[in-house]
Amino acid sequence: WRLALAAEFKRASPSKGDINADLDAAKQALEYTKEGASVLSVLTEPKWFKGTLQDLQDVRTTTQRWAAQQGIPRPACLRKDFVIDEYQVLEAVAHGADTVLLMVSILSQTRLRALIAFCRTWCLEPLVEVVTVTELKVALDAGARVLGVNNRNLHTFELDKNRTAQIAEALKVTFKVRFGPAAPTKVLALSGLATPEDVAECRDISCSGVLIGETLMRAPDPGAAIRELMGGARDSKGQEGAASTAIAPALPVMPGAVVVKVCGVVKTEDALCAVAAGANLVGVIFAKSKRQASAAQATAVVGAVRKFGERSAVVEAATRDQAPSTIEGLAQRCAALRAACKRTPLVVGVFMDQPVDEVVERSAEVGVDAIQLHGAEEPNFVVELRARLPQAWVLKVVHLPPRGEGPSSDAAFDELKGRLSKYASHCDALLLDTAVKGSVSGGTGAAFDWEVARQVQDSLGIPVIVAGGLTDTNVGELVGSVQPFGVDVASGVEDAPGQKNPDKTAAYVRGAKRARTGAA
Repeated sequence: WRLALAAEFKRASPSKGDINADLDAAKQALEYTKEGASVLSVLTEPKWFKGTLQDLQDVRTTTQRWAAQQGIPRPACLRKDFVIDEYQVLEAVAHGADTVLLMVSILSQTRLRALIAFCRTWCLEPLVEVVTVTELKVALDAGARVLGVNNRNLHTFELDKNRTAQIAEALKVTFKVRFGPAAPTKVLALSGLATPEDVAECRDISCSGVLIGETLMRAPDPGAAIRELMGGARDSKGQEGAASTAIAPALPVMPGAVVVKVCGVVKTEDALCAVAAGANLVGVIFAKSKRQASAAQATAVVGAVRKFGERSAVVEAATRDQAPSTIEGLAQRCAALRAACKRTPLVVGVFMDQPVDEVVERSAEVGVDAIQLHGAEEPNFVVELRARLPQAWVLKVVHLPPRGEGPSSDAAFDELKGRLSKYASHCDALLLDTAVKGSVSGGTGAAFDWEVARQVQDSLGIPVIVAGGLTDTNVGELVGSVQPFGVDVASGVEDAPGQKNPDKTAAYVRGAKRARTGAA
């Protein structure tokens, strides 16, 4: 991998609340160890992160036993907590830690220097966290050798992925400090890493390691997530394979990679329930519907989702010249969309046969990231929309008859292929939804024949998001058997139109993410 992986165990966080509160620390850490993690970071703070010192001890004991059985070195254990005095360092050692985190933001330079010296008397080299160039100077003056850069603003919880690069540049240019594989000073990126591209950027600026927590804690298969993020697998002796930085293709859909959308959201608490469970897309409906959101409601949802995703602006779509106007280009844009909404959930504004001026104005007013066209909009409408809102992701719905209705002949499939192909050149993703007679607004609870989605993906190579008739009880069956690019639900997780059931919403998202597919 050309850099070390510090894999983190944390049940919750101040910015996200519960992440995976019931997970067993030792079992999760063992998964990390088997995939080649060099460091196991364990949160021991009980209030905000729901961690314990027992977690740290269990992680050390379990992974040391397994490594000894395999005849390989065990990973180092890091105690991550608000360490402010020597007693906490002794606690860490007593519970199996090889190192501890020291945060410049909560320590004076005198205290930091004293704690670094105390750690070294116990043969611990502490990881010293910095957020700004000013903190970097404090850390260097205190004698820090292993620097961790927190990409998260600890006051606003917003992420700045460029912060590690900025600190690395200051280290090299302003302070003239050598760092990297052959240098005595090491730099690790500590937060906000969610995609292979994020890791590749750290590799490019000579980071010695990356710390990844939330992404692995939410992953249905932590091992697969590590292999995807780090760009390759390791063999049984921990030797790394070749790294890859390419965005994973849209098809086939690997386990846990399905894009999950929850639509018809009008309340911030429903949006937060969805994204906390792992939803990638949250839909707010601006068309006439039982789930129509007002501008104020939609703006509130956008604000809540952005805050959860630790950002303050829209996530812009991939530029058109990066993907050709073909089915292959659509697949590339779908892959880019999945990468974007894997890093941070996006908000989708849903419109149906509304004037382009209205779509543009409402989207800009509310600040949605993506636009879903749910009516009979023609390709030229999409072209004009893209010209006026080039930063917006554009999704288009293609309607199908309910299961058991309508023709199933080759001619019908060819007609569907034609409809999909004419939008493939202009959109970032396509949805298949059920059209019920007398209603084309979605949220009907009716399903179409899922075999059609399989044929579209397998025969035509067109990734599709499946909507219509999905619930928390059947989404796993769909994902496991058809392996769609994405899934979309509205009425299937509601107690009433616009009132999401939190248990059903969470079960739907997790059911989709944890479904076992045939892809491997």
